[in-house]
Amino acid sequence: MLTAGAVLTAIAICGAVLIYRTTITPLAVETTTVSSPWIPKTVKHWNPIISEMAKKYNVDPTAIAILMTMESGGYARAKSEAGAMGLMQITPPTAGDIAKKYLKEPVTKYDLLDPRTNIEFGAAYMAYLRDEFGDREQGPSWDYTMELVAAAYNGGPGTAGKLYHGAGMTDTQTVVYSRDALNMWRERKAQDSPTFDRWQLRGGSTLLDKAKAAQS
Repeated sequence: MLTAGAVLTAIAICGAVLIYRTTITPLAVETTTVSSPWIPKTVKHWNPIISEMAKKYNVDPTAIAILMTMESGGYARAKSEAGAMGLMQITPPTAGDIAKKYLKEPVTKYDLLDPRTNIEFGAAYMAYLRDEFGDREQGPSWDYTMELVAAAYNGGPGTAGKLYHGAGMTDTQTVVYSRDALNMWRERKAQDSPTFDRWQLRGGSTLLDKAKAAQS
């Protein structure tokens, strides 16, 4: 038979676990600034804004920096064939949803090539995707959360939904993108990232060169 003290201890432990499970936020701010040594200087160039928006939307700044690295390499005027624009490569249709639904203060007019605006839109969208697909049980590493957020960011929420429900993904680009994001996240505390190095060899260095030229 348990003593009264043992019962009270067990209740306290269960209460602590319950509080943890109901208050923890997946992929929340882990450090106040972009901390990974290998994140390129062209992305760290935007660290003050990244850190500000990370705090505002409670998304870890290194997570934001990882997606910015793969999206634009820190090149503020990047544009894709699909119409995505800026540091976080936001498409106009997605920007419309973000402006109305996911920003802390909704707006009707905005410039996606403005770095501050673009970073805020990207952080707000990541927060929405985190809330949509993140699960407290995915912690404390948040590796799977990062993969799901990246899959949704690149391939759309429907694609991440398939991954979440065990159906898998069929688009090769999104598979590679989400796995790169996952592995960079895992390697965020290391001095070097083999995943980042491979990304550069696959063409990422071109983005970094454009960013360097624009920032020099």
